[in-house]
Amino acid sequence: MIYGARGTGKELVARAIHHRSLRRGSLIAFNCATLNENLAESELFGHERGAFSGAYHLRKGRFELAHGGTLFLDEVSQLSPSNQARLLRVLEEREFERVGGSKTIQVDVRVVCATNHDLEAAARKREFLPDLFDRLNVVPIHLPTLQEHIEDVPLLVKDFLEEFCQQNGKSPITIVPEAVRTLMKYDWPGNVRELKNCVEGMVVMFNQSTIQQIHLPERILKATGTEFSNLLSVPDVWQVGANNGGQRLNVEVGMSLDEINREVLRATLESVDNNKAKAAEILKVSRRTIQRKVKEYGLSDE
Repeated sequence: MIYGARGTGKELVARAIHHRSLRRGSLIAFNCATLNENLAESELFGHERGAFSGAYHLRKGRFELAHGGTLFLDEVSQLSPSNQARLLRVLEEREFERVGGSKTIQVDVRVVCATNHDLEAAARKREFLPDLFDRLNVVPIHLPTLQEHIEDVPLLVKDFLEEFCQQNGKSPITIVPEAVRTLMKYDWPGNVRELKNCVEGMVVMFNQSTIQQIHLPERILKATGTEFSNLLSVPDVWQVGANNGGQRLNVEVGMSLDEINREVLRATLESVDNNKAKAAEILKVSRRTIQRKVKEYGLSDE
């Protein structure tokens, strides 16, 4: 049983357990929160032809597909009481019947479950089958939040940069230490997944070889209270449209991020004679975003 908040890597741990084991079967994953009770039962245990309306063919369930391997049940706390009882029987007897069938099928499956709920408390309240909890909780694994191992952020960022540069066919991108320190100040409510998505977004949108502190997402700069005076020391960041007259920005220490964004947009539009398509290309955003920001910042009449 793998416990952890969202984004901590529960499925990654399940895959690591499977791939490091001696089992040579497949790793089959199923999210217990995605389907209603009847569909979840059919997905897990399969069904016979004619078992219900629309069951035109025999279908093997996830347990059969995982025979000799590992079945990963994510959000196991969301299983209905009847499916919890069926799961308990499989774990204890290593056998089950398909929906609508009478033939008993034997399976050899390692079951790895994951949840971000307190299953022990749910079992005490009878909101989760106590016997099933006892059976699943044989080997509990508790995953820390990213905040609890924040010292890993530099290594994770480096790994994600390499991964997404390769995926997107880009030359290697580095990140300055100041930017990494800012990332380490953020509380990361979405944990490692949020950090990974953040790095991917910067790689996709960024066309330079080094990520500076100012290139971090706005929400992270605001949440960490990053001083804009530190950002203004970055060379060449505040000159836009270098090939279009090199308009200088009227930026001063103490300006808010919205004020700085407004000035960046104003100078960019001025450098391209108010051509919104060219401004969008320079700023690496959509034309619709330019149009929305022009209206938001009151730049239409300037």
